[in-house]
Amino acid sequence: MKLKLSKILVFILILSFFGSLLIHKIALPTDDLGRHIKNGEMVFKYANVFRTNFYSYTEPNSQFINHHWFFGVISYFLSETVGFGGMVIFGTIILLFTFLMLFFVSKKKADFWLISILSLPTILLLGERTDFRPEIFSYLFFVIFLYFLIDSEGHPNQNKIFWLIPIQLLWVNLHIFFFLGVILVLGFLLEKIILNRKNLKGNPQIKKLFFLLLFLIFVCFFNPNGIRGVLYPISIFNRQSIQVMENSSFSDILKTGNPLNISAKIFIPMVFLSALSFVIGIRKKLIFYGLASIGAAAASFIIFSRGVALFGLIFLPAVSSNLNGVFVSLKDRLCKKWPRVGKAAGTILIVVLIITFSYFISLGIQEKILKKHVFGIGLTTYSDSSAMFFKKEGLSGPIFNDFDIGSYLIYYLFPQEKVFVDNRPEAYSASFFKDVYEPIFEKEEKWQEMLEKYNFNIIFLHYYDEGPNVWQFLFRRMNDPQWSLVYADPYAVILLKNSQANLILIEKFGITKENAEKKLEYLAESQNTDYQIAAADLFNLLGRMDLSEAVFIKVVAEHPENGKIWMIIGEMQLAKNNPISAISYLNKAINFGQKTSEAYSFLGLAYFNSGQIAKARDALQKSLEINPDRQDAKNLFDTIEKNFPELK
Repeated sequence: MKLKLSKILVFILILSFFGSLLIHKIALPTDDLGRHIKNGEMVFKYANVFRTNFYSYTEPNSQFINHHWFFGVISYFLSETVGFGGMVIFGTIILLFTFLMLFFVSKKKADFWLISILSLPTILLLGERTDFRPEIFSYLFFVIFLYFLIDSEGHPNQNKIFWLIPIQLLWVNLHIFFFLGVILVLGFLLEKIILNRKNLKGNPQIKKLFFLLLFLIFVCFFNPNGIRGVLYPISIFNRQSIQVMENSSFSDILKTGNPLNISAKIFIPMVFLSALSFVIGIRKKLIFYGLASIGAAAASFIIFSRGVALFGLIFLPAVSSNLNGVFVSLKDRLCKKWPRVGKAAGTILIVVLIITFSYFISLGIQEKILKKHVFGIGLTTYSDSSAMFFKKEGLSGPIFNDFDIGSYLIYYLFPQEKVFVDNRPEAYSASFFKDVYEPIFEKEEKWQEMLEKYNFNIIFLHYYDEGPNVWQFLFRRMNDPQWSLVYADPYAVILLKNSQANLILIEKFGITKENAEKKLEYLAESQNTDYQIAAADLFNLLGRMDLSEAVFIKVVAEHPENGKIWMIIGEMQLAKNNPISAISYLNKAINFGQKTSEAYSFLGLAYFNSGQIAKARDALQKSLEINPDRQDAKNLFDTIEKNFPELK
């Protein structure tokens, strides 16, 4: 009885830990959920929502495949009935049920306690993708396929496996990963063919799997785009001509050196553990799990954020199955040879699991694991503020907006306003991103050309945590007499064209160098660290480095462990030509975990400017070890190599 209660308690704690990572508020300005909801609203009104980019005024006739249209229908229904808070709860239930089924799949071939131990790293991988998005259904269906396939081994005469056909029909209209259902059945069929190669004729299980595979392929064609929809997964990434973080490779993720990316840190050890487990469990001939593990690991190396959760889903059942023989053998041997020691060891294991998962639950609730999210339900503060300002003050386009905030604008402003661009790279031509969108941020002449072509009245941008090109563009606009900043929050800024029609609004809401301290006081004096940082960033963009530095100093005084802020202060000291101060701040940043290519690059520059050439070379070398493509570090390193050959 006690053992049973212990299992129930540990299992509840495991689910609670995962739930602590799932229950987080939706930051709508940086999410694509708004567009999905709008898709669901428009899907029965406009047939073009399936095939054309009709939300955009720049490329409205660009052809693409809306492969997740049914997710839009679900999202729209939920938004109308239970709101954003209900959507968070619904998504949490879906993912918790997914993990519940995954645990049951693993339990078919492994010991409860071994699975519990392996659940911790698995959940940390699954935590990479926890937003309410179409992928959550792919994870659910992936595990349902695993469950039915593994279950069919123990019940070869049952036909429950054919329930996968209607699930595949849903999958093909919900998310582009629908092809994984076909691949899973194909891999399972291949294993049975190999293992039963001497007795293939008339084998009922192989025959059943073969017909299931044919039906699954057949139902894939039941989507609004027919064969084009079926083949779309092959071509979608070839159509994407702009770098999207969630489509980055594992090597690109490592180049950022982000100390907060837990999944990236544990991925390689988990791959090694997975490979080792197959060596240990080679006699089990788990060909299906082996193929699935290789495929998921390979996908993670190619597209890390999207692939690593799939690797987590196959990791738990595969590794627990492979290691189960050794685990159970050691446990039985210990209990038989030294009963008291075995009992004590079992008790210690239970206590350790309870303490560990309780600790990680507290970290999840305190947002110390997934630091990009805010614990809770509904929308984050200021999520809808910029759109409400736009609508309340009767603003009108044409709007120039960035890639990230496009879906947000579609949700709140379409059909009254169309967007310049949104975060569907496949919906725009390669030439648009290469020749129009990216050059606007990089080259002033391209901006002037597009301004003349489209006559922008509003600039509506997501600015927080953006790249240097966006920042430089915003800095130029905020110091451009043709434009005035009239709205700012932690996510977005709105600038109005200085025209007679906008004069009253600019006089009323304008944020300038002179009044920035007062206008942005609500952010700078907030108790929320992120809002304080947003205020400092805005002060920087407005050319008030004095105010910016004061806020950053205040932040690190309260949170000295924030390595990124120490790095920013170090950069600011460099800009003020104070290399000695910069060295001190940048070393603090690195000591507090900001061991990034960027931090070492700036440290190298600071050492160089202070005349400490050998230390500059060492810092730059570390920067290039993390990211060999970092150009500023490479240029300065080459300069040192050329002019100071004695340091080689």
